[in-house]
Order: sequence, then C-alpha cells, then structure tokens
Amino acid sequence: MTYATDVYLGIDGGGKKCKARLEDVQGNLLAEAIAGPANAARNLTGSVKAVLEASEKAIAKANIKGLTLNQIHAGIGLAGINIPQVKQAFLKQSLPFASWHITTDLHIACLGAHLGQDGAIVIVGTGSSGVAIHNDQQFEMGGHGFVVGDKGSGAWLGKMAISHCLETLDGITPNNLLSKQVINLLDCDSAYDLVNLTLEAKPVLFASVAPLIFQLAANQQEDALLLVNQAATYINKICHRLLSGNLHRLSLIGGITQPLTPYLDSQLQAIIRPAQATPEQGAILYSKIKLAGSVLL
Repeated sequence: MTYATDVYLGIDGGGKKCKARLEDVQGNLLAEAIAGPANAARNLTGSVKAVLEASEKAIAKANIKGLTLNQIHAGIGLAGINIPQVKQAFLKQSLPFASWHITTDLHIACLGAHLGQDGAIVIVGTGSSGVAIHNDQQFEMGGHGFVVGDKGSGAWLGKMAISHCLETLDGITPNNLLSKQVINLLDCDSAYDLVNLTLEAKPVLFASVAPLIFQLAANQQEDALLLVNQAATYINKICHRLLSGNLHRLSLIGGITQPLTPYLDSQLQAIIRPAQATPEQGAILYSKIKLAGSVLL
C-alpha cells in the first residue's frame, strides 16, 4: 500500500510542455501527466500554472485515496531557471507541496542520465544547451534562448534554412532544392509570405523544418549538408568543453539527437551513451538529495 507521505513528484518543464511523474518511495511509477509550456523566463506565471496542472493531473491518474499536493515532495526542473533573476522570482512563489526544490531542466536531465553520478549531457532539441556535473559542482553552457543562442538546435537549423530561402528569393543565392522544399513545406509563395510567417513565430515553428533539412543532408544536398555540419561543429565544441574536466560519461538528449549524432566527431560518438533515466526521474532524485541535506548542488 502506498501512503501519501511516501509519494515523490518530478517535474520537467520546458518551452513546449511540462511533464510530471509520481513515484512511491521505492521508485515505482504511480502516474505521469503533461501540461502546457513551463519556461519560467518566458512566462513565470504560466510556468507555475503548468507545474500545478501537471501535478494535479498526475494525482488524479494515480488514484490514491486522500493524496493531495501538500503531502508530496516535489523536485522541479524548469527551462529559464538558469537566469538568477528568474530563479529568485520563482522562489517567491507559494507552491502547495510538502516540500519543493527548484533547479534547471538541464540539471535534472543530467542527474537522471547518469543516476546522480558525475557526467555531462547536451540537449539538442528545439533549443541547445549543455551541463556537466563534477565533484558536486555544475557547469552549464548554452541555453541562451532562440534570439541570441540555441546554435545547432532544431530551431536554429530552421531559422538558417529560412534565411537561406530569403536569399534565394532575393536572387542573392542560386535557387536550390533546399529552398524549394522549405518554401513548399511552409506553404509560402514569396519572401513576404516567409517574413510574415516568422513575425510572431515561436521556436517550435522553425524547429519543424529540421526533419526536412536532415533528410536532404542524408541525400547529400549540399546546402542542407552545410547547415547540418555547422550544427554538428557547434555541438562538438560544447561536448568537448563539458568533458574537459576529465569526465567520461556523456549523453545527448532531445528531438534531433538521432539524426545529428552521425555528424559528430568519432571520438564523441564512441563515448555517447543513452540516458539511464528520464529528466523527471532526475527531478525526483534531486528532491531526495535536497531532503537528505546533501551538499550536492
């Protein structure tokens, strides 16, 4: 029988969704649930709402009599919490858990990937970022957002491809298969259509172009291949920088990990290993670490 005080909650919140996982004290899955975006830097109020919504949904699915939020110990990892001002603002929020501890989505992903041991991860999905944990310290790279960062990510690839299309439409660059297929995918007929489409677009729109770019690169289309190799070069640099502290564990996480990995250098490909647990499980581990009074991060 599971009692309310034996329940732990792990939250992984990003720009597209917020995922909650409930476990008992032995680590058995009780329920999972998903709510909307939870990037605290973009929308602090919205991120709090998403955390609570995902948590309530998970409780409802677990169907444990008498279980409420104020009986649960929560570990919460959110995008945007790496910005000190955002973290301080979130810490002022009143959340109804028995206890809760907040950190970055990168941190919980790394804890999960290596089951709390030293190691590094690089996230290559809609955005890009990396973190290494070594001797109870963490070192983060990237995560600077779509406007000025996220190089090598799905959104970055899409943005670069759309810029390439605009150059072909303006006659600066010769027309080619990449531009033709991206324009067709986005259902645009002119440069004005493309620009209008991007005026208020979220990173996820740009990232939706990435699968086409990888498909064309695999078929040796030179413009697409150039973009993918540029992305891989940047991710190579992040990986090597994170591993410079004599670390030997590396995992890549995110939606474009599989198609991008073959373009990374062979040294990295030889040591990349699948994550051993999910970011939500990493968040629960973080909660337990903090409750035990560990000095770890």
